[in-house]
Amino acid sequence: MKNGIHFMTFAIIIGIFSLNTAPASIVTDGLVSYWTFDKVHIINKTAKDVWGDNNGAIRGNPKIVPGKIGEALEFDGVSALVNLTALGDSGRWFGTSSFEAWIKTTNKKDWMTLINTHDDECPNWGIELNGINIRNKFEINEGTLHYYFNFEGPRECGGAGSTMGVGIFDGEWHHIVYTIDYIINEGVGGSGKRVIYIDGVPGSISNHGFGGNRALSPFTAPVHLGARKFPGKAHGHFIGMIDEVRFYDRPLTADEVLQNFQSIEPYNVAPKGKLSTVWATLKTK
Repeated sequence: MKNGIHFMTFAIIIGIFSLNTAPASIVTDGLVSYWTFDKVHIINKTAKDVWGDNNGAIRGNPKIVPGKIGEALEFDGVSALVNLTALGDSGRWFGTSSFEAWIKTTNKKDWMTLINTHDDECPNWGIELNGINIRNKFEINEGTLHYYFNFEGPRECGGAGSTMGVGIFDGEWHHIVYTIDYIINEGVGGSGKRVIYIDGVPGSISNHGFGGNRALSPFTAPVHLGARKFPGKAHGHFIGMIDEVRFYDRPLTADEVLQNFQSIEPYNVAPKGKLSTVWATLKTK
């Protein structure tokens, strides 16, 4: 009898220990699109959106290489990029959104774009490294990350951009999350904040208020990963690797960002409209 009790106690302790040490699943609340860049999800230069309906079109010849999780894409800094489409009606919800990716690079001198969309005037949104290019005015700024978000007004674009020095050019994997949380009141302006997280830690928080009649509208130009494409020609190609790219239709909290940063083995991820699926099962589809 005592042996049985000891066995059950041991089993319970092992079970609790296993639960506490198992890698956390990624956050799926508000998840819109997810590109793993794993070999199994890249077919004929199409990068499958494993969660949503926005498959990416691969341009140039990025290589499939070992990534932070599974495989990643390595961008050559010359012609490689991924057209992620205009993401449906995403421009309307980018005022409350999150972008997330793992990146690995050693280039801290040449201007390059991580992610960008840019219509002829506005809206435009994105993240650039080592420089700033606003309305085709270019300036090198080594070792920095520049993040921006502009929206439409009756006569001109409105929005804000911020630049911060970052230590992410060391050839190691780094987790980047860009959250936007704005309230826009038609005709009277609004306010909000933008936050950049690096490796689970908020690196920059920018508060921004504005007046006038501003609005969010769907993107008419595609969102490009690994280059800025405006006007019509690609510039600022990324040099390095990109993995695990996600968009959310809401700003992730600090705890959720940390959860995703720690989730090197995401579990229980299932496409919309399907029952909960273990990640290993999804990876084989």
